[in-house]
Amino acid sequence: MISFQPFRELIKTKQVSTYYLRNKCGPYNLDNKTIERLMHDESVSTNTIDALCQIFNCKLEDIMEVLPDQIDMNEK
Repeated sequence: MISFQPFRELIKTKQVSTYYLRNKCGPYNLDNKTIERLMHDESVSTNTIDALCQIFNCKLEDIMEVLPDQIDMNEK
């Protein structure tokens, strides 16, 4: 599972608002739906990941992390 918890921690630490991400990032402005997806660990495009790395001048691991999937062994 991909988690965007590092992204959420990053914007909190840097005190960056979602308003800033939507309106103040020039060519990298993100839309509301994309921000909502990031907040709920839903899929986003590689273009979005690239934009976040450009905005924050950071690496992938500062934006996202890979966690093991939770598998219910009783489903078989």
